[in-house]
Amino acid sequence: MLLPVVARFGGDLEDEPVVEMLTQHARIRGLAMQLGDEVEREEVQSETLQTLGELLETHIRLEERVLFPALEESLSEEALGEISSRLLAYKLQGPNEPWAPVEGFYYTSWPGLGDSEGGGWDLG
Repeated sequence: MLLPVVARFGGDLEDEPVVEMLTQHARIRGLAMQLGDEVEREEVQSETLQTLGELLETHIRLEERVLFPALEESLSEEALGEISSRLLAYKLQGPNEPWAPVEGFYYTSWPGLGDSEGGGWDLG
């Protein structure tokens, strides 16, 4: 939701905090998947929980203290308005984007095949 708007308005998607955020997203999703496997096997490892918790804390600090303030400072009012509108639509309607098919599909928050950013459309 955020990065497509940043790209549309000429933001630098190769900036170090953006790349770090995306890397952390992938690591968090991988650990969440690992934790899901451990829960299924009833063999939850404390190391998995510890690593996931530490990474989530680091990730939140990166977004709150570095990335979001930098974007607020560098993006135009129009871009910030679009982000705000998208966040409101997400809050009111859930993760469906207006361009995405709704009938016969559902959105899952878990990563799917070929889905590097988590979530995705699955046949319902």
